[in-house]
Amino acid sequence: MSDSGLESDVCAHFGSCEYFTIVDVQDKAIENIEAVSNVSPDGEHNCAAPAIVLKSHNVDTVLVLGIGGRPLMSLAEKKIKVFAGATGKVSDAVQDYNNGLLQELSTTGTCNCSHH
Repeated sequence: MSDSGLESDVCAHFGSCEYFTIVDVQDKAIENIEAVSNVSPDGEHNCAAPAIVLKSHNVDTVLVLGIGGRPLMSLAEKKIKVFAGATGKVSDAVQDYNNGLLQELSTTGTCNCSHH
């Protein structure tokens, strides 16, 4: 929801987040943290833009609370794994991921929004 790193709240809807918090984790230890704006490189809103932004930062795994089918497919096409169930602060989501508490998604979304 913000550029506050590990203290940022997890956004309830992947495509609506203002920032992505990129956390480099090695052997369950946090090595680096970076906040990246969720702005399309071409300035247009489209479902594939977040996947492009994330792949350009070498992201290979995304933790979400909710995500629509099209963004999920865009991430899958970029070989980015998606895990659902992230809640609370980013630090909570990373801890839950490290503890195996998040569920890896296939190419069906977890959002019931009417616009997906």
